[in-house]
Amino acid sequence: MFEDTILVVDDETPNLQKLQRTFVHRYRVLAASNGHDALRLVEKNEGISVIIADQRMPDMTGVDFLRRTLSSLPDAVRIILTGYTDVDVLMEAINSCKVFRYVVKPWDPPDLLMTVERGLEGQRLAIENARIRKELIRRERLARELEIARDIQRYILPPSCPVLKGYQMAVEYTPAREVGGDLYDFHVDPDGSRLQIVIGDVSGKSIPAALYGAVFSGQMGTLFGSPMRPEEKLAFLNRTLLSRYPVQNYIAVAYLHLNLSEGTGSLANGGMPYPYVIRDGEVSQLKASGVPLGLMGETEYDSHAFGLRKGDTLLLLSDGATDAVDPEQRIYDPERFVDSVHRHYLEETSKFVKSLHADIVKFAGGAELSDDVTLMALRRLN
Repeated sequence: MFEDTILVVDDETPNLQKLQRTFVHRYRVLAASNGHDALRLVEKNEGISVIIADQRMPDMTGVDFLRRTLSSLPDAVRIILTGYTDVDVLMEAINSCKVFRYVVKPWDPPDLLMTVERGLEGQRLAIENARIRKELIRRERLARELEIARDIQRYILPPSCPVLKGYQMAVEYTPAREVGGDLYDFHVDPDGSRLQIVIGDVSGKSIPAALYGAVFSGQMGTLFGSPMRPEEKLAFLNRTLLSRYPVQNYIAVAYLHLNLSEGTGSLANGGMPYPYVIRDGEVSQLKASGVPLGLMGETEYDSHAFGLRKGDTLLLLSDGATDAVDPEQRIYDPERFVDSVHRHYLEETSKFVKSLHADIVKFAGGAELSDDVTLMALRRLN
């Protein structure tokens, strides 16, 4: 099977046969004795790589014929054969017909074969360069779209943690790709008496997850002023997502209320990892469970009561914190994560979450994290 097809056009039978013999064992060869027949061959054969046409033909000139092939075969290598030297025809052919070479008769088969091979080499290089240019344009467009998505996400995620009397709070967030699907937000009542925290993980990654998370965050923000309990808010959001946004994504969400003066709180969980409580060096979990939002309609959620004493740290996380994989395909499982908590829990809160994240990255051994990582710590000081 020949890779390239050559169309040869000449009204003189001996020349046409000579052209066919020159290429027949190297390329698929199509032959025509006039311009109109050649145009019909062009219509039926889209994969023609090279066109060799005699300039002087009775029905149309070689230049006219080549000009009429420009739209259908824009990348073909075009060669003109002529029995006389005509500078004006030469310039017209080069400027208007994308002619690669102008060959004067009588021509030598090896020389013409070499000319064709050089033309094909240049054609392949030009096609590859065009492909690279298109790919660069595509990547530049994608980079711009990612930049826009990052800007949207930066706008959605809080720029900093709230300053709370008697508490320290810190967040460490790292998307697995340019933009991520994890989300979080907080709200402190105007009188400073109550803190609300939401942390979530949209299924999928990159731009679709980030944009779906943006939709959810907008819905979530409207509920901060609502008197509903955490479990009621999750049920409400679940119904809203299913009815208004029937897409394949779902969102795991943990939502909690905390009375800051008393240190008592309520947690509802829809598919997020169980939060941890660190007390006097002991690590336990708030085992509240539930179905992620956006999967099933009319889902009910439970409430889990908890309390924070002086020195206690509440640690919320996304599953990317325990899903990292090292070069040997071992998973950074909850046991490794808890071991890291034991080693760093005495550190100041912002350093604590940074150290936990650093241990995850170190375990991964420089490999790209498989999922977004969010770590949120709240420590009661008095």
